[in-house]
Amino acid sequence: MFFRKKVDVDEYCAASLNALFSPEREKVWEQLRQTSNDPALSAIDRTVYINHIRAIMVELVLIAITKNCSMDIGSDARVFTWAYFKDHGATQIEEIGRIYNQAFGATAGDGVAGIVGSFSDELTGGKLQQDTMQCLHAEFYAVLRSLFEEFKSIKLTTKRG
Repeated sequence: MFFRKKVDVDEYCAASLNALFSPEREKVWEQLRQTSNDPALSAIDRTVYINHIRAIMVELVLIAITKNCSMDIGSDARVFTWAYFKDHGATQIEEIGRIYNQAFGATAGDGVAGIVGSFSDELTGGKLQQDTMQCLHAEFYAVLRSLFEEFKSIKLTTKRG
């Protein structure tokens, strides 16, 4: 029998959010933008671009939690992220995340494609090159797959009764 390591949802979310807000992650996302050679992507203000990518990554984490855990755990994760954004002066990430949450849920069959399409529409007026959209789709799916794989070895728990 395989036992999964128990991890408190707040601790998991804190570690995930701290990583997403790190300068190292920003460098990776900026490198992704630079290597795309897409004028529409390059024209986006760096702060706006980083905030939207962060919001997407947070939504992917929350999607993975929702798909792999109970409603209580999913709810706790959302509450924790909202508090984290407030405490870190980043409530705009929560607001941006709503766009991508809605896009994921409203796109039948491939919610990640909905996220990529919304990203293109929101930040470039739909002008991202097809290659860039395919690259972002692959990147976002890789993150989601990684999260789903991680949930095979851990079980999120809550302190709520």
